[in-house]
Amino acid sequence: MRRLSVFILSASLAACATSSQTTRPVLSAGRDVITAAEIVAARVTDAYQAVAQLRPEFFRRRGISTIPAFAAPDAMVYLDDLPFGGPESLRGIPLERVRLIRYISPTEADLRWGGSHMAGAILVTTMK
Repeated sequence: MRRLSVFILSASLAACATSSQTTRPVLSAGRDVITAAEIVAARVTDAYQAVAQLRPEFFRRRGISTIPAFAAPDAMVYLDDLPFGGPESLRGIPLERVRLIRYISPTEADLRWGGSHMAGAILVTTMK
């Protein structure tokens, strides 16, 4: 009887230990970042589709009621810290080179690149 109790206890502990482990890798790095692994898993054809499918909020203006005439109405896209265009420019970035896509808040974007980024910025970092 004692052996049976020890066996059941051991089996239960082993089952609990294996159930807490995940068998698939963690794909997401947070709501402001899209990783290469997430892009591959999404099976999209370009960076624009990746953002539209995985983090559509990157394209939405956050907390903006009126936009001054001098400010860009959409998030600006930067490729490896260099200006690249508006959201549509994401269609021209080959996915096989993308390491991550990150949303940059308006305040951080203004400090980083200057100017006015009322809708924030989308930074695409490629593998070098």
